Amino acid sequence: MNKYLTYGLLAVAFVLVAYNSVYFKKLSAMTVISTGKFDAGKFTKKLWAERLPAKLDSAIALNDLIVAVKANPADAFSKYSNTLGIGNYRYCLVKVTGVATEINPDDITIAVNSAEPSMNIKLATEYVYGNAIRDASGLVDIKDFSNNMDLNNISAELNKKVREEVLPAFKSTVKKGDTVQVIGAIELNKEHIKFNDLELIPVQLKIQ
Repeated sequence: MNKYLTYGLLAVAFVLVAYNSVYFKKLSAMTVISTGKFDAGKFTKKLWAERLPAKLDSAIALNDLIVAVKANPADAFSKYSNTLGIGNYRYCLVKVTGVATEINPDDITIAVNSAEPSMNIKLATEYVYGNAIRDASGLVDIKDFSNNMDLNNISAELNKKVREEVLPAFKSTVKKGDTVQVIGAIELNKEHIKFNDLELIPVQLKIQ
């Protein structure tokens, strides 16, 4: 084979290898990814202190959410719900005022001051787990994380804050008949919408 042709083929091969070894990635995709291990506790502490309060202030009243869903479900879910996954389950950040009618070891039944008669919700006071708070807040973007473990750890840290910082004082004080104000997360199935006996995962609690 002509030596010039041989050199030419080698040069082409080198260029192809070099090209395939280089890639570009948008800087926005690297928002959270770093060379160190992701610290879910530190991330959640900052989120809780700096960004979550504004979200709680803007939470929709449960009564208003019910009206919106009945009027136009697709529009209501688009405006007031979030999720990091796929499927029918959506999470909403809502505020509720009602009367504690039952105090149980794991939850409190609250009769909601609502246009709907005899509407009750279950306020979780013991088993605070899952992704409801993380997803309902709308503050965590799946595109900013490189793996599901980091996302799950954020949920775990948010739930831990509720269990250790929000619930203890409330549980030791609340009594049957008290009027309570709650801001928290609920889960709704878009295909099977039920509002009565919802479970509400609290983020902020107040006894009037």
